[in-house]
Amino acid sequence: MGKCENCYEKYERFTEDIFAKLGGFISKHPITILAICISANLLCLLGFINISVENDVEVLYTPEKSQSFKDREFLKNVFSDPTTSNFESYQLATFGRYADIMIISKNTSDIMNQFYVDEINNIDDFIRNLITIQEPSGSTYKYADVCALSNSGCNIFGNIVLTPNFQQQFVSKNVSFPMFNSNVISPLFARSETNNSMLLSTIGVKLRYYLRQNTSLSEMWEQAFLTQITNLKTNITDIGFATSDSLGTELDKNTNGDIKFFSLTFTLMMTYACLASASPWLKCNNIANRLNLGIAGVIAPVLAIGSALGFVCGIGVKFTNIVGVMPFLIIGIGIDDMFILMSGMAEAPSLSTESIENRMKHMLKKTGIAISITSITNLLAFAIGASSVFISIRNFCIFTGVAVLFCYFNQLFFLSPAICLNEKRTKEERHYCLCCLKLNKENSGNSTVEDKMQTNICMSGKIPETREDVESFLEKYPKQIAIRVLSHIAGKIIICILFLVYITAAIYGTVHLKQGLLLYNLVSENSYFYKYSSWDDKFFTVELVIAICIKTEQKYSLPSTQYHGSVIISKAKQDPAIDDTFEINWLQAYKRSPFYNNNTEVNFINGLKSFLNSAPRFSNDVVFDISETKIISSKFYVKAINIKSTESQGSLMKRLREISESASLPCFFFTPAFIFFEQFVQILPSTLQTVGIAVVVMLVVTLVFMPKPLMVVTVAVTLVSIIVGIFGFMYFWDLTLSSITMIHLVMSVGFSVDFSVHICHAFLSARFENDVIKKAIDKAGGPVFNAALSSLLGILMLAFSSSYIFLSFGKVMFLVIIFGLIHAALFLPLLLFGFISLANKTRVANAEKKTGSSVRNLNATN
Repeated sequence: MGKCENCYEKYERFTEDIFAKLGGFISKHPITILAICISANLLCLLGFINISVENDVEVLYTPEKSQSFKDREFLKNVFSDPTTSNFESYQLATFGRYADIMIISKNTSDIMNQFYVDEINNIDDFIRNLITIQEPSGSTYKYADVCALSNSGCNIFGNIVLTPNFQQQFVSKNVSFPMFNSNVISPLFARSETNNSMLLSTIGVKLRYYLRQNTSLSEMWEQAFLTQITNLKTNITDIGFATSDSLGTELDKNTNGDIKFFSLTFTLMMTYACLASASPWLKCNNIANRLNLGIAGVIAPVLAIGSALGFVCGIGVKFTNIVGVMPFLIIGIGIDDMFILMSGMAEAPSLSTESIENRMKHMLKKTGIAISITSITNLLAFAIGASSVFISIRNFCIFTGVAVLFCYFNQLFFLSPAICLNEKRTKEERHYCLCCLKLNKENSGNSTVEDKMQTNICMSGKIPETREDVESFLEKYPKQIAIRVLSHIAGKIIICILFLVYITAAIYGTVHLKQGLLLYNLVSENSYFYKYSSWDDKFFTVELVIAICIKTEQKYSLPSTQYHGSVIISKAKQDPAIDDTFEINWLQAYKRSPFYNNNTEVNFINGLKSFLNSAPRFSNDVVFDISETKIISSKFYVKAINIKSTESQGSLMKRLREISESASLPCFFFTPAFIFFEQFVQILPSTLQTVGIAVVVMLVVTLVFMPKPLMVVTVAVTLVSIIVGIFGFMYFWDLTLSSITMIHLVMSVGFSVDFSVHICHAFLSARFENDVIKKAIDKAGGPVFNAALSSLLGILMLAFSSSYIFLSFGKVMFLVIIFGLIHAALFLPLLLFGFISLANKTRVANAEKKTGSSVRNLNATN
């Protein structure tokens, strides 16, 4: 045996001795340890007093402190609120406050006739005059009292559609497109058809009613809009509607509504755990039955969930709706560890020959390392995820990481003492359900046949002698399938072919996996916001007006300044995603006016003030210093063409930033949508970095607990294979890479290790046995199969969820469990069998070589 093997065995004995001592300690004080553990869990629940909820979509699902965030803060600090006077929608630094209405013909036919125009006018009149709010004082307010104000009154995006001149031309089909009288109208109409720059047909129109941002009445009017718009009756059109707060409100409502699935999941998983823990049904062994341990095994993670939520809320971390998926994960991890601990106890020498203390020592000695590796790897995966720039990912990982830690402690100090107490009950030959009832010969000595039959069924039992006496049907037989397949050469060949097919499909899917998050997928399909957003995506164009902000004080009277500004605009308009026919430029408009004078900067400023008085639409685009003698910042505008894909949106933002970075004037490009575009730019590198670091950390932890290079390499190959499979098959399941699925991917890194580690540890224990595959799978196969099946039962309920968060979690968890199980049961054993067989042959050859050398030396000596 080599020096490395000797070192590993010494290290293995050292770590096993630590857990053996813990097992001995628990066996002496089970009730005290159990009481302290329960008390500690309940104490943590007090943290719910400090619970605080965050459901702002922008805060949760966009990168924190991104460049867009910084640019927006600059605009908010330097430029005044534009909604109070001379408002134009493109001047907003945020999306603002608004109410949207989409009006689509019921049969999606052309609306360019007077009947539809009349209905559009009726809808507009309803919104303006019949949607009202009333204060306690009795004052009543309409839209006109809270609307964003332009120089001509309320500013409605699409107001031109409501003007008599446009409507006359609209019915006559004499509307130029995409511009009408210098107004961009292409974003207003649904599924437009044109010919020679004239609008031929359209199936609908979208109007946005902007509100002032400096009054709380606007928020009240938004809420009244949502409540009262349902009273609107239409004849030939259908409507979709939303407000600026709709997404966050509907997301919170949708996710909270699906929390009910947790109770169903809890019931299903407890039922399965009890069935899988019960003694063989046909034997009716009421002493050896471990059904109570199945209940305890589910209670342990449930306690961890509650205490973790309380503890993390107590320290001030905000609860987010996506944390609602955490219980499904923690119960799966807890049941996995439960089956491992129970398998270790089943493998221990019989109670008839060994003390409870020694059996407890044996259980933790053989299983402590396995559950420690899985718990620590899961904990570290979430610790790494907690460093994410996405608040949703960070908070989810904090809550879930703490829950994993508490679940691990509960396995050691709640479930293990429960197992010890169950051993005491078994040794005293007491009934598993009626623990006060001792089953002995007196109980079984009844006189009648019926009594004997009843006794045999309900009161019979004996102390178990072997693993077979306590293993249930669900622990015995599923693993036999893997053993039989792996025992034949044909089975090994089929496994190799399946792996090649799997990895090929996974790589294809990974290459074609898309990025981005459709916001309407976050809410229920029954939500009004889902209808509105899906219409917006399906029928309307995305033509963003993008501001070019000159950040610092400049002398705009200088030709050089004007030249450098024109170069920036010109380069932007050369981009293929920018409309080269559109430009909003206060400087060019000023130069064409009679007020223009650039002889001196003073004359330039004075002439500009006069110009802005005559053209107030530009007044929010220029900021003067306090003395109004200098321009400290200004904005120009270009417009993107219709860009729908998230990749195109993210790429455009990056290209425009490259222009601003190389510009002669300090500037930046901005539109409120850039806040959400940031995730399209950062999500892939952030995911790869987080997952990559997590994989490395997983391998380091594996190396610490199983310092065998062979095992670390095997776990690494398996882990990479599973992760590539998850990435690839997300594509086939219509999932995209987003801040939500990134959470699931971070989670899957730690969870993917679990099954692999259990099998690797079992192979290490059986590496010197003749039938290594059978021995290893017999030891770890039952816990792995049952942990996988119980977890699948848990996420099965998520298939009925209407929440994208829960559905995507369920899909990714399904992939993680299925791929983890297939790798652990088929691919990994075959790989380990090959490695171990090769290692054994090498060891035997070295031993024979050493023996032969010794014989030759002996002959030479003789």
